[in-house]
Amino acid sequence: MWRSALPQWQLNLVTRLERALGRELVAADLDCITWSAATKALTVEAPPLLRELRSRNLISNVFRSRNVGRQEVENSHEP
Repeated sequence: MWRSALPQWQLNLVTRLERALGRELVAADLDCITWSAATKALTVEAPPLLRELRSRNLISNVFRSRNVGRQEVENSHEP
């Protein structure tokens, strides 16, 4: 299954997205998602998943890991 290939931080974000949607993600949904390892974030960028989020009046299409501190993210952009 596609979940077994994801690191824990991505699994946590997938779980949060699934709760927001009220359903489990399917493999085709992954084509609508981009990942940022630097900020440990999931962004829903493309339809049909983006349309589904908007139809549920969700405020954001970005899901961030809770354990990444702001300073950590800011420092990840330094050379």
